[in-house]
Amino acid sequence: MKPLTHYQLTCLLRSLLAAVLLLSFTPVFASSQQSLLLPDKNEITAEVFGHTSQTRVLWIAPNYGFHPRHQQVARDLAKLGMEVWQIDLADALFLTRGANTMRNIPPGVVAEIIRQLSRHNHRLLIISSSYGSIPALRGVQQWQAQQPAKRSVLGVVLFSPSLYTRVPPLGQAPDFISIETSVPIYIFQAEKNSNRWHFPEQLQHLQRHATVFSEILKGVTSLYYDEDNSPATKTVLSSIARRIQQRSHLLARYHYALSAPAVSIEPVSKLAVDEKLKAYRGTVQPLSFSLQDVNGQRVSRSHFKGKVTIINFWASWCHPCVEEIPSLNRLRKKLQGEKFELISINYAESPQRVRQFMQQVAVNYPVLIDPAGKVAGQWQVVAFPSTFVIGPDGRIRYGVNAAIHWDDPAVIKLIRRLNQ
Repeated sequence: MKPLTHYQLTCLLRSLLAAVLLLSFTPVFASSQQSLLLPDKNEITAEVFGHTSQTRVLWIAPNYGFHPRHQQVARDLAKLGMEVWQIDLADALFLTRGANTMRNIPPGVVAEIIRQLSRHNHRLLIISSSYGSIPALRGVQQWQAQQPAKRSVLGVVLFSPSLYTRVPPLGQAPDFISIETSVPIYIFQAEKNSNRWHFPEQLQHLQRHATVFSEILKGVTSLYYDEDNSPATKTVLSSIARRIQQRSHLLARYHYALSAPAVSIEPVSKLAVDEKLKAYRGTVQPLSFSLQDVNGQRVSRSHFKGKVTIINFWASWCHPCVEEIPSLNRLRKKLQGEKFELISINYAESPQRVRQFMQQVAVNYPVLIDPAGKVAGQWQVVAFPSTFVIGPDGRIRYGVNAAIHWDDPAVIKLIRRLNQ
């Protein structure tokens, strides 16, 4: 074998040095797969970020699973010295993704995960968001009920939690899941999230049993949604790991009651997401509004009498909303010249973002901008799309809180009948 040249030797040493440096940083920047065995022999797999630490994080996935931004923040927390266990319960338990799955996950599963991760005097911070907040809070409560002599859990950090028992019927206020944990809670509520206007009720609901802190993330729609690329969201995302760490120190100072009642889950027999246009049973009736359209022109409505008026609440990030736009275009064209008006109200997006969207998708009816989502909140909109059909008498006659085919002959027949 020929001896290595000086150049080859230099390259080899550089490669070895790079490998050593990579290995030294691997525990912080890379993740590993770890498994937890439950008493029923089910195995729960977690993605773990960071070194073994006295402070652990149990991060429970929301109803839509983990996105790259969740992993980014987990790595940032690992850099700050926290060991993060991300667990997707729906995936681990072979369940269909969705809000109703989150409502029905056995609280004992999360309680057992908490018990195992808090062994050997580990302090545990629980994190979740959206509908993942339901199994997170229920699991903490069940853990308290089973192990009243420990304060291993520092607290719970939630991002824009959705604690609805179900999506409420159109025009009705939501009810909330019963939560009776006393463990302190910190909530980061996105200012433009669709549940923003029901946040005060959720907060009051949780404060019946726990100390709850909260702050509004201004300009943010959904922190972990990849399509929310607003400057405000990017700024928050870059600092949120540090803020989580700081809030965990705050939560750790509170000595909560050790015990809690066992969790009782009442099954939801029927979801209130509509499959078709139906008679309106909500409590809200048409409310006046004054909004600018996508081109900056002011549109005001103080009454809705004299013709059939459809008010469609939507957002460009809502895929069902986008899917029904062509049928709304066709409906407007078919009813042209009749006593009919179609108005859409965009939820909390910038005019520039909506104009960019409309360059890709034709929207052949007025688009008004609800910059903070306040009008949607006043109309008790929870799900998107939500659409109200107002009769010539000025009262809501039909509605739907899902996407439908608006040019269906049966739908057109109902609308025309209102003008007779």
